[in-house]
Amino acid sequence: MKKIILFLSVSLFALSLVAQTNFRDITYKEALAAAKAEKKLVFIDFYTSWCGPCKMMMKNIFPLKEVGNYLNSKFVCIKIDAEKGEGPELAKRYQVKAYPTFVAINPAEEILMTKVGGSGSGSGFIGSIDRLIDPDKTPERMKQRYESGERTADLIFAYAGLKMEEVYKNRQPDMTKKDEAFKMVQDYFDGLKDKERLAEENVFIYTTYTESPADAIVRYMIANRDKFAPAIKNDISDRIKELYKMDVLNYLTARVSFNQQQYDIVKKGVMDLGLNKDDYYTTAFRFIESYSKGDMDAFMTLCEKEYDQLNDDYKSSLMYSFADVFANADEAVKKRAAKFIRHSFLDMDATMIMFVAQQLMQLEGKGY
Repeated sequence: MKKIILFLSVSLFALSLVAQTNFRDITYKEALAAAKAEKKLVFIDFYTSWCGPCKMMMKNIFPLKEVGNYLNSKFVCIKIDAEKGEGPELAKRYQVKAYPTFVAINPAEEILMTKVGGSGSGSGFIGSIDRLIDPDKTPERMKQRYESGERTADLIFAYAGLKMEEVYKNRQPDMTKKDEAFKMVQDYFDGLKDKERLAEENVFIYTTYTESPADAIVRYMIANRDKFAPAIKNDISDRIKELYKMDVLNYLTARVSFNQQQYDIVKKGVMDLGLNKDDYYTTAFRFIESYSKGDMDAFMTLCEKEYDQLNDDYKSSLMYSFADVFANADEAVKKRAAKFIRHSFLDMDATMIMFVAQQLMQLEGKGY
């Protein structure tokens, strides 16, 4: 459950701003004709109205800029409801038995790829498609290319993406695969010249393999933010903002132990880069600094008085983490925190109530 709650709060910041996948409102036959005219393939998303994973893909994966850029450049993309219109016939033809199912075909209607189920990351989704339609990107072939010394942006993006996908391949996450992916990208970055580091083809280094403003790659990205290729300057700017949002969020929700020196660096970065427009971070900083003093009674009082002054992203994230934030508080403060949650239910939608209720149960010692 904690992993689900963490995913929910992190996903508030995970989506890039625009450039989503262009699913065209055209028929299957029209998609074939468009693909032939544009010299592209056809990407079909078979879904149903009741499919939860289908909705998650539409909410969390297809809006990602990297996914949109990839799919839009190679495919004419269409969505087909497998239970309506031409959907049942096409689903039968392509042997769709679970949802979502993604099918890639050429204009001659030859199947190049069938992928069942969604993905938890944009790079993982892209990589899984690439490996099915490009014989040069099978796991065996990429390993061979890498071990032979090839170090191209295309290979590193695909091979590191495979490692990242393998992290969650089994029930128990294998974080060694993540370490391998990040080391592969770091080694690749270290071998690049400045001109190559700033090139459009290497934007994935910064948008996918960065986690904190304290990272060496992120420091380079910040120092050179005005030198990147024009086509990716907005991506770089968005990623810098996203990383600072995440660092502040981690302090606010007690996911990291408070370190005054590191916190001061984060706060200074926010201010120096002009990220505190409209006082986006001002209240969050007050909350973090209050929490760092260890007086949970005073922190609870601050929540009662100023919670509504937090930006909407941070309000929900803090609420999702109440049990962890108040884990070491005395029983009187925990009761106040539980009361605060109960009074806040009226302002929540059904999904938020479901997850915040878990926080309430933990605060009241009922487990979940």
